[in-house]
Amino acid sequence: MKAILSVVVFLFGFNSALAASSATNTSSSTLGKEKHKVDVMLLMDKIFNINLSTSSYDIEAEIILKWVDHQAVKTIKNKFPEHTLTGDRFHKAMETIWHPEFVVSNELMPRITDFKTLKVYDDGTLEVFEKFISQIAIDTDIHEYPFGEIDLTLDISAFTHEANEMVLNPVYFEIGHGHENEQVVKGPWQLANKYVKQEIDQRLSSHEALFSHNKFHFVLTHDFMDSLQKVIFPIGAVMLFSTFMNFFASLKFGPNADWRIGGQITLILTLFALKFSLADEIPVTHYLNFIDELFIIATIVVGLNLLTSVVINNMYQRNPDGAAASFELTYKVLQPIIMIAMLMWAVYSIFFGFEPPSGGGH
Repeated sequence: MKAILSVVVFLFGFNSALAASSATNTSSSTLGKEKHKVDVMLLMDKIFNINLSTSSYDIEAEIILKWVDHQAVKTIKNKFPEHTLTGDRFHKAMETIWHPEFVVSNELMPRITDFKTLKVYDDGTLEVFEKFISQIAIDTDIHEYPFGEIDLTLDISAFTHEANEMVLNPVYFEIGHGHENEQVVKGPWQLANKYVKQEIDQRLSSHEALFSHNKFHFVLTHDFMDSLQKVIFPIGAVMLFSTFMNFFASLKFGPNADWRIGGQITLILTLFALKFSLADEIPVTHYLNFIDELFIIATIVVGLNLLTSVVINNMYQRNPDGAAASFELTYKVLQPIIMIAMLMWAVYSIFFGFEPPSGGGH
């Protein structure tokens, strides 16, 4: 009888120990899955190498991730006396505690980290500071280029912790340090606006898990004088010179033929050279933007003037008293009208009738 009672007591104690162990593990698991709120502070030091032909730009930025974890602070203080940890001490401290990690979701290559620090405060707050450089993809509507605005985005996404475990909370976003004459945006661009969107979204690496995203937007406008000098004035000059030659240099007089036809050939070659010289500044899109339409219209205008000059000159040579004079006069009147009509169509189609393509700007 005593043996039976001993067995019962042993089994009861063993089951109680298992239950306690299970409860402890459950409690630990629940703690591990506790949702952490991480404040995000971002400062843009430089925005440079904006290249619309490759749909990319570079940034130099500083980011702070801030959260509260009293147990983590206690753990770190037991091992390290400093309040600010860098280098090997930083990495060793991070290995012992829960900490947030992020990726730049829309970067074209892994970011280059300049340095990282960890600050520990007595009130249980931890701050991870990182300064980094990254190349970012441009995915925005730029059909009005070289006018209009481009909306560039830096997408900071949680890396190892899903949305049910960690939420990134944007509390600060600034462009530059506020110094006098500080030029954060390099090149012929000006900052027009900035804003932040906080989202929960999937990542390409995981179709089921959801992650916290902070999308930092900064809206830029292209410098008008730069556009005028590089694009509008040269294209306009080519069309104007071509029209003047077509209007005032009548092929009724034989000597005009050589320099009128030669002049149109020179202008169309100038147009191709201009397009080539601006290749790095012209965005490559699957739709026509404003600068594309200007080049197309200029090519049509100069090309038509060249072809009609050849035809009219041939008509004069074959029969000077035939229909050449009336054909030349008719085209001389119609050509400026056609050119103005195409320019009006380009302005209307881009600035008033354009519907942005779905699925991104490129």
